[in-house]
Amino acid sequence: MELLSKSVFSVALLCFSSFILYLFNRFYVRPQRLRSKLRSQGLRGPSPSFLLGNIPDFVKFQPKDIKALTGDGKATHDWARFTFPLFEHWSSQYGRRYHFALGTYQVVYITDPQLAKEISLSTSLKLGKPFFLQKNSETLLGKGILTSDGEFWAHQRKTIAPEFYADKVKNLVHIMLNSAKKLIDTWETEIEKQSGTANIKVDGDLQSFASIVISETLFGHSNSKVINELQERFKRLERAMKTPILVGGIPGLWYVPTKSNIEKWILKKEIHSRIMHIVNEHSSKVEVLQSIINGAKMSAPGPAAVEQLIVDNCKNVYLAGLESTANTAAWTLMLLATHPEWQDRARAEVAEVCGESLPDAAMLSKMKVLTTVIQEALRLYPPGPFIARETLEDMKFGDLEIPKGVGVWVAVMPLHHDPELWGPDPSKFNPERFANGIGSACKMPQAYIPFGNGPHICAGQLFAMLEIKVVLAIILSKFSFSLDPNYIHSPVMENIIRPGHGVNLIMHRLTK
Repeated sequence: MELLSKSVFSVALLCFSSFILYLFNRFYVRPQRLRSKLRSQGLRGPSPSFLLGNIPDFVKFQPKDIKALTGDGKATHDWARFTFPLFEHWSSQYGRRYHFALGTYQVVYITDPQLAKEISLSTSLKLGKPFFLQKNSETLLGKGILTSDGEFWAHQRKTIAPEFYADKVKNLVHIMLNSAKKLIDTWETEIEKQSGTANIKVDGDLQSFASIVISETLFGHSNSKVINELQERFKRLERAMKTPILVGGIPGLWYVPTKSNIEKWILKKEIHSRIMHIVNEHSSKVEVLQSIINGAKMSAPGPAAVEQLIVDNCKNVYLAGLESTANTAAWTLMLLATHPEWQDRARAEVAEVCGESLPDAAMLSKMKVLTTVIQEALRLYPPGPFIARETLEDMKFGDLEIPKGVGVWVAVMPLHHDPELWGPDPSKFNPERFANGIGSACKMPQAYIPFGNGPHICAGQLFAMLEIKVVLAIILSKFSFSLDPNYIHSPVMENIIRPGHGVNLIMHRLTK
């Protein structure tokens, strides 16, 4: 009996010791080893604290509202130093590439154009999506095209992307026009109530516009009890997901049953059930949805996995089609409101191309001025501030060797504001720079990355550009507008870059 007790104690001690050694290696030895490999190449960075890494530094450097407008009444577009003050601070200390830690997770931060180009154009499947970002967004996006890696991602991309090629997208203009007309009717009613002029919060209405478009495109309809319930739960889940993404580096935080996490888990189940209800009712009627279903059946093992992948990719396509389009349209209207000369030029072009007709795909392709305006808006206000990747194996970019398991963040804003690439006025709104295309606007075209670059470039960029053109062309043909004097310029990071206090415009109906 005594011998048995000693044996049990020995086994327990061995298990406990092994667990302690695992924790020691996971939370101390491995992060130190990765940092040592990076520093041995001359890569500098801030000193991290144990377990939390540099998260306390982010707490100290909080984003600020940009409450002051420039002297000419136009909003300052050099907003990254207010929204991401710590990255600006570190860049001034450590240069165009450095490393920091989110908890125990190591990140290499890149603003060097040549290195950024090589990383973003990499076709290697060894460069994947960051694990901690996958975990942070798992409730919202699951394991769909936006979050998956390797061959699994490549198959999903191959299945879904063709549905958003030019020949397919141009056939969706009628959906965009119908949604835009509903938006215009709402604004005209409000303006009529207020005797010809109204103060309208356009960003919220543009969200509704984009929601109708992507619902019609993905699900085949936008006005049913289930669709309305789905849209409402997506909004609630997005609000719940606004926990700062930086805390994702803290190990195991995703599994803690906090009030916020429990709310996310419940909403995830409710969204799942409603998407499957739509799939079972309408899948045979919609090409995009049918492609998602076919792709899931070919790549997921078993009925449960197929169903989950269908739901995940529906969420991915829906949210990607909603967020970037609505916010880019809102930022573009803000810019046109503060630059009436460009508003007039774009409106004149719409009138010349369309006359009294509604725009079709051919007309939209002729709107060169409007295209440059949108391109410049995307340069100044890209949907995502970073292109985030993770090395799934040891990799080398230029002279930089990055060990397996390290995050690689390409910072978009510093590239979009680099005077060496864009000339002496990178923080000014100047659509003229795109008059002869992106190649002439930027000395290194691959540094213009509002939709990403290379094999991971946004599959829906043509869809998004066409949708933005449609709604802006209709708005310009019906209204003139200026910025609300009480507007507070405050870009914030909430899944994507959005106006923190909204965009209110003083809208006037044009007289014929």
